[in-house]
Amino acid sequence: MAWTLLLVWACRTRPPEAVEVSPAPAAVADVVEVADVAEVPAAELAAVEPPTAPAAEVVVEPTAPTPTPPTGVAAGAPCLTSAECASGVCEGQGCADDAPGACAPLMRGCTRDLRPYCGCDGATFMSSGSCPGRRFSARGTCP
Repeated sequence: MAWTLLLVWACRTRPPEAVEVSPAPAAVADVVEVADVAEVPAAELAAVEPPTAPAAEVVVEPTAPTPTPPTGVAAGAPCLTSAECASGVCEGQGCADDAPGACAPLMRGCTRDLRPYCGCDGATFMSSGSCPGRRFSARGTCP
């Protein structure tokens, strides 16, 4: 909350001045008026503690969560597991360490046809003919 503060100094050469400490919102403005400063004795004025401004309210604005940068290697890099890729997709033919797959981007054009693949776990899975989505041992059903 902003306050308009009137500072009064014991000075006989200048009239009292209103000094705005911070801009007040249009809906909230507290103004202090002084009738006649000359009638207050200087000793009483010196003994009066100056008014203090209320403690400023700290407003924490909510912010959008900061996205975490992707970890892992970029698309096209060789990989053994999906955890190694920034996209989380490691695909390609080959299940052994000497035949790595390749990291694939998440957003890419894939055909809508379903083709069978023999997965590295020995189970057949169905996926796009152009985007298998994981590593596989062979195209087609598992024996």
